[in-house]
Amino acid sequence: MRALVVVTMLLTGCAMMQENLPPARPDFFACNYWIDKNQNGKIEDDEWEGIKFDFRESEHISFVAYFYQKPGTPLSFKLIAPDGSVYKEKTLKQTAKKTVWCQEYEARDLVKECGEGVWNVEWYVEGRIVNITTIRILK
Repeated sequence: MRALVVVTMLLTGCAMMQENLPPARPDFFACNYWIDKNQNGKIEDDEWEGIKFDFRESEHISFVAYFYQKPGTPLSFKLIAPDGSVYKEKTLKQTAKKTVWCQEYEARDLVKECGEGVWNVEWYVEGRIVNITTIRILK
């Protein structure tokens, strides 16, 4: 019955359009690359290639975060190795209404330093963790 109501609403034009849909990509993720497809120098949602969880040792990895804080807000990044040690830490300040932070690595370099397995990125705003992005590097 429910399917019939939905079909009827669509056929009669009574269906409502949704607004404020979520973006085509999450705010925190890992992928292979950003490719400026339209050559405008601006990051657009459909320009992230290879968003996924599993990466091979031969791949390039980009850890990406979209932050929506006041300019000047401190942001931090910690890359945690499979053994739980902190491999890299970085900080920066929010520069605009929207800041896109892309931290890039070669998977082979990460494996050489700390091994294959599950890697985590901890993202912080003003010292408080706001997300953990998890990937797995396979040989």
